[in-house]
Amino acid sequence: MDAYPEDYVVHNLPFILLSGLEADAPDDAGSSGPEYPLLLEKGPRIYSDFPPLSGPTAEELRRNLLEEDASGASWDNRESTRTRYSGIGYKIKSVGRSYRLPPRKADPPPLSPPTSPTGEQQNDLHTAPSFVLHSPISPLTPSSPTFPDGLLTPLWVTKHQNLVPAAVINFFPFCLDPNMSSLRDNQLKIEINGLKKEWSDSGYKTRFVVVLLSEESTVGYDKEETEERITSIRRATSLDPKSILLLPPDATSAELDEFTRSLLTMLQPLVVEYYRDLSKHARRKRNRSAVPPPTAPPTSGTSQTLSLQGWNVRYEFKLGIFAEFRQEIDAALRNYESAYETLFGQDVFENIAGWNPRFNDARLLSDALAIRIIRCLLWTGQTRTAVRSWVNHRTRSRDIINRRGKGTRNYGWEAWEARWSMAMAQLIRQANIPGISGNRSSQEGDEDEYLIFVPPEKTTPPSEALCPWELLHHEGYWLYRSAKHAMTRRTLAQQIPDEDRIPPGQLPASQIASKSYMYDTYLAPEPHIEAPQPGSTGFDHSQQILNALRAALEQFARRKQIRKTESISLEIAEEYMRVGSWVEAYETLRPLWPTLTWRQAGWWPLMEKFGWALRECALQMQDSETTLRVDWELMNRGWHYSIHQSLRDLPITELKPSVALKAEDVISSLTATFVFEKSEGNVGEPLMGQLAITSFGQKSSDPIRLSEVKVVFEGCLRPLRLQSDQNVNADTTTPCAISSLTLREPTSADSTTLLSPSNGLTALVGMGDLAIGPAQTKVFNLTSVPREAGDSRVASITLLIENERFDLACGITDLTACDSFWWQQTTNGIARRRVGKDRDTCRCKIMPKPPKIRITTPNIRATYYTNERAVIEVGIHNEEDEAADVSAEVRLFGHPDSAAQILWLDEEGEAVTPGSQDSSPIEGVRHFAKRSIGVMDRSSRQQLMLLLTDTLEPSTHELQITCVYNLVSDFQTPIIATHRLALSIIRPFEANYDFLPRLHPGPWPDFFTMDDNLVQDETTPKPRGLQQRWCLNSKVVSFALEPLVIEKIKLVLLSLGGGAVCNIGSEVVDNPHALEIRPEELRESSFILEVQKLVLGDRRPTALNLALEIQWHRIGTDAAASSADSATVTTTTLPIPRFVMPVGEPRVLASALASEAISGLIHLDYTLENPSMHFLTFNLAMEASEHFAFSGPKTAVVQLVPLSRHTVRYNLLASKRGLWIQPQLNVVDTYFNKALRVQPTEEMRSDKKGILIWVDADD
Repeated sequence: MDAYPEDYVVHNLPFILLSGLEADAPDDAGSSGPEYPLLLEKGPRIYSDFPPLSGPTAEELRRNLLEEDASGASWDNRESTRTRYSGIGYKIKSVGRSYRLPPRKADPPPLSPPTSPTGEQQNDLHTAPSFVLHSPISPLTPSSPTFPDGLLTPLWVTKHQNLVPAAVINFFPFCLDPNMSSLRDNQLKIEINGLKKEWSDSGYKTRFVVVLLSEESTVGYDKEETEERITSIRRATSLDPKSILLLPPDATSAELDEFTRSLLTMLQPLVVEYYRDLSKHARRKRNRSAVPPPTAPPTSGTSQTLSLQGWNVRYEFKLGIFAEFRQEIDAALRNYESAYETLFGQDVFENIAGWNPRFNDARLLSDALAIRIIRCLLWTGQTRTAVRSWVNHRTRSRDIINRRGKGTRNYGWEAWEARWSMAMAQLIRQANIPGISGNRSSQEGDEDEYLIFVPPEKTTPPSEALCPWELLHHEGYWLYRSAKHAMTRRTLAQQIPDEDRIPPGQLPASQIASKSYMYDTYLAPEPHIEAPQPGSTGFDHSQQILNALRAALEQFARRKQIRKTESISLEIAEEYMRVGSWVEAYETLRPLWPTLTWRQAGWWPLMEKFGWALRECALQMQDSETTLRVDWELMNRGWHYSIHQSLRDLPITELKPSVALKAEDVISSLTATFVFEKSEGNVGEPLMGQLAITSFGQKSSDPIRLSEVKVVFEGCLRPLRLQSDQNVNADTTTPCAISSLTLREPTSADSTTLLSPSNGLTALVGMGDLAIGPAQTKVFNLTSVPREAGDSRVASITLLIENERFDLACGITDLTACDSFWWQQTTNGIARRRVGKDRDTCRCKIMPKPPKIRITTPNIRATYYTNERAVIEVGIHNEEDEAADVSAEVRLFGHPDSAAQILWLDEEGEAVTPGSQDSSPIEGVRHFAKRSIGVMDRSSRQQLMLLLTDTLEPSTHELQITCVYNLVSDFQTPIIATHRLALSIIRPFEANYDFLPRLHPGPWPDFFTMDDNLVQDETTPKPRGLQQRWCLNSKVVSFALEPLVIEKIKLVLLSLGGGAVCNIGSEVVDNPHALEIRPEELRESSFILEVQKLVLGDRRPTALNLALEIQWHRIGTDAAASSADSATVTTTTLPIPRFVMPVGEPRVLASALASEAISGLIHLDYTLENPSMHFLTFNLAMEASEHFAFSGPKTAVVQLVPLSRHTVRYNLLASKRGLWIQPQLNVVDTYFNKALRVQPTEEMRSDKKGILIWVDADD
């Protein structure tokens, strides 16, 4: 908007004048003086004899007030940019003590001199005529630039924005000296009344405010006296109480800030009232609906005064300006829109001829109105309406210029288009719309918050169709549009004929007049400046275009619009190239070339244009590397390419340039693929692949002669090097050629040695024709012999060009981007077929050479058992066609903490040290065995015996038997034969256990009986404590999958605690004749345990840890079993839960004995034991039952001395035979009041209710 008068388009703020402080430095505010001097020279002058205030307080206060000047801030969010005052913004100016106001009325026109003596006498007799005087800039004043039919001049806005203040703040010193206060107060009253009178006589309604700054004084500050003095001054000067303020002495910076905020807040209603009064005055004039009379009528016969509609445009414009001064944006918008519509009505713009200078004045006013309307719409958030207003003004301007003006097919219209787009961009920037405007200082660095356009308002009806251009886009869009119109403007300017480019001083007047009707120079230079003659200076189109493009580029880049950023960068570079700034053009294009998105998008015309521009810049900068990079892509179809002659226009340098390209980042003129014939190969067998090199060069380009092609593999394959064979005639015309190359080992004649990056293997070398013509494909059949097994894939293919001027390498790493084909020679010529639909053609799995040594395990069993000593026979058969050197390895896989171990049978019993076998730390010595077999002749056989031991826990192991051998004829290729088998180890038996009490037949110790053995001298101490008998009942179940023979079951005492000894009897089997146990069959047996304390007084509980040892062997009926397996006895140990005997607790044992004399009579004995050191008393009560009759005490009391026992007998006679009877004897320890449970012994049972006794049936 720089081309427009600033006051026409600037956002209006209330004008505040500071009088009495130091004046501002001279600026351009008086620039309107030379344009119209009457505004400053003949107006009333406000003058005061008081010197301006000085000192730190006055300076700081002045600085605080000037900092609140909001004329340079964004007009949308001004509150966020200031930290002090939060009201409406002001324009503040400090002028010292004197100030000149513009005149309100113009001088009357001069009278014409009398033409006769009679006329002179008549003038003397009559009074001079009276004139209706108006403003110096009114269309009614003859001396006005708008007289007689002009609409408006920017000077009117200048008058109210820069010259006539809404309020003046007068600063005066306030004396605190009591001796001088009365005199100084009187001086203040006189000065204030004088200034008020001068402002009142000026005719302006400027609000008058007085601020008194207290002077420094040694006398104390008396608040009441000061208030009285202020009241006296206010009354004497007729000031409002809010219009006179006092700043106390020694005010701090914080107090000055607060005083500044209070002062500006107090001014707000005053200035709003001032501009409201001006609005009322303008509205009254508009409502008269009449054209005011001019000071003097127009003198020309063709001139006419401004129409009523023209006056309405003036009034509406003024009302809008005053509303904007008040910051009432909605009201200002209504007035501006009304003025705009009236201006484009039938009675204003349509009545102005295109040749009339008033036509351009009307255009200027219409632009100013449109700018103000758009600004108000953006202020209120109506972004879509703002865009529509911009488009509407452009459309209406085009229409009226085509109809009434000089048309739009000229540089003047394009200059306006560029300026109109630039104005929109500047308005968006000033609006500070979040995400759209560029000056986002509060959100700096947050790139994700930038928007491309403002989304539609929520109030938009869904049925309303939205066009993309109706949404407000970011300012980069408008800046780029301005640049495009500036380019069109330059194109049209270059079409100006040479005769119209001659300066006016060198042309006759007739030609000057004709040019004025031909070219539109509205806010644009004359033709001789727009398109100057050679050697002359004129308008710099390129600078205007570059400024707009650079600004647009910043906005597009900020929003990550990459493709548009690249396009604008190309246009900037082309503009630099146009003016010869090759360095700037090169620095613009060079960083973008490697990552240009057009390359992946396939926008080839743009790529060609970009590459050609970069090549020109590289040639100018003598950048050989960039020239080679551009030429390799061969984009320009109108250029005869020869990659070998790319640097012919550049000087030869001492250091030969070297360029490395990655095919995935460029559009390479050559591409290469490598395809394996098969997805799998074998070590030592030929493996075939095809290397196809295809040229995509222009048809007119020269062949590309490669020096070398390198193919590198990942994995076990050796790299390949194809070198150019200079001894063959190059074929560059055949569309496709297939050749088979022989690969050899590298020799010392080779210049370099290529190594594989993964395994360091040296490359195989081949020679062939590497000259590739345009659109030609050359296929090379390559055969190599793998020496190692593993997965392999093509890592990269590198195409090399080496000559005396440069070195160029193009690496291809992504070989899956292109389709894979297999080329072959047929009877109809060379044909290709598609491969790779079911496999990756760039990968090949190299399998080991198929072994012909067979490994067998003839005696392997399906299941093995824990603790079993398993002997495994391994047979090795050499079925190779020749002798082989063989070594065998055995690995046992399973749980790493397993105690199982594998070893050779003949090494059993030998100590195996960790270093004696080649085992890994993970495997351990016990899980690995190795043996060298030596050379085995053809069809020979070896037998090895393995031993698997220490299988203590059930588990599943995997046994791997490996034979590593080399044929005698080929010691470089190891061959591996592997045989895997699973070993399932399970537990053969499981058992359940019951501990049952028994009655010991031996007598207990007696205090009244002396043992004769006590007096004997015994070297070995004999147990003399209490004795108890127990029975361990075991039920062993077979979990084996086959019948097993149990040789023996033995109860083993592992440990015994509590100072006791234990004797364990032999097994008593329920069925002693059943030695064989079948799967899931039960074997029940029992063991008698006799436990005796060593010391009689030891009553600690006794803990027994026992185990059950089962000795068994297999039945030798299995075909796979050997006689050794069936004869080997295996011992399986089953753990038994720990058993604790409470020796010190009293108990009751029941034993039953059938009577021999009377059938059905049972003698039931209850034995009460007191192993403690207490005298115990037991109450006995036998319950009656309908199932039997008993003889014996119904109730009884038994007293037991310490370490004694007593037996109570009952005779039972059952009512029926062949059933279980359940006598109930209740035994209660009277001392502890504890009921003792009766425990059964032999041939008895028990349940929850008590013991059960079997009564035999009658014979």
